[in-house]
Amino acid sequence: MKADVPLGAMDGPAARLSAVAFGTIGAGLVLAGVGSIATGVPRHAYNLAPLAGPSEIGRRLGEISPLVATALAALVVASVVMMLATRRLRPAAAAAELIVLGAAIEVCVIGAIGRIGFADDGSVLLAGIFCLTGGAAVLAAGLLAALVCE
Repeated sequence: MKADVPLGAMDGPAARLSAVAFGTIGAGLVLAGVGSIATGVPRHAYNLAPLAGPSEIGRRLGEISPLVATALAALVVASVVMMLATRRLRPAAAAAELIVLGAAIEVCVIGAIGRIGFADDGSVLLAGIFCLTGGAAVLAAGLLAALVCE
């Protein structure tokens, strides 16, 4: 069976470990970036004033819905990575899910950055870059999971 494997191909356990590492780091970066934006760390950000009450949630749902979608996608990435690490999910299925979730994270973050505005000190941009980098790491995890051959 070793003769059928092309030269330079990654072995199964190494590809699985790399996919798990990239997925975990990506989900962590996304959650850190969304948490930074949602908790108001960028103090001077346009349109990020604290909510005045429960009635304002509906009015401002358009601003926070991409952030909520991004955070939920990152949590799903964490669960897919955990199932991949414990061998409860086939690598091909995990690869497809991670690629779709990584693309969804990228789209949601780009939409969120357009809606939340800017900060004078650039902290929203930095949090957005964290989220975009995390989404790219999730995409890389999906590609690495596709290389797992067992």
